[in-house]
This record gives sequence, C-alpha cells and structure tokens, in this order.
Amino acid sequence: MTNKNDEIERLVLQAVANDYEEFDMIVHDVTKLMHGVCEAPNVIQIENALMKSIVDRNVDAYQYSETIHQYVATQADVQNLRTLWFYITDQGKRRLRDIEDEN
Repeated sequence: MTNKNDEIERLVLQAVANDYEEFDMIVHDVTKLMHGVCEAPNVIQIENALMKSIVDRNVDAYQYSETIHQYVATQADVQNLRTLWFYITDQGKRRLRDIEDEN
C-alpha cells in the first residue's frame, strides 16, 4: 500500500513520462488523476514532489531555446519551476516501475 506522497510522486513521474511537460500541465494531470481516489494534492505538494524528483535525478528540467529550437537542460529551483519543462530520466522510469510494482 503506497502513501499519498508516493502516489503524488508516481503521478508526477507519469505526467512527464511521455513528453516534455510544463508545470501547469503536471498540476492539471496529477489533480485530475487524484480526483475521486483520495483528496487531491495542492499545488505546493505537487511542486514539492516535482522538486524531490529533480533532486533525486528522476526528472530533468529543461528550458526551450528559441535560438536553437530545442529543449536545453537547466537547473530548477522554486523560483523558476513554473517556467520550465520537465522530462523523466531513465532512473525515473525505473523508479516509476518500482512504485507501480509496489501496488
């Protein structure tokens, strides 16, 4: 049985697993998926789960470069978190599988 923090982490990892996602879309996806299952997390809880995933190297942060027309890896912090895009790492994919296997 997973706790709420693990569930939020799982949903954050799922949200960034298939494509680059911006913060607002991650919040939307996590909130939508949690609705009806248990109390939906607030934005701060989702932000914390995303930052933890970045610190744990399960998610990388990117900034879109208009100059070269592609995403470039960048540092994330609470000040710029809402302006960046995110994508799961290979380690994050393994973490996501581990969380899902625990269920």
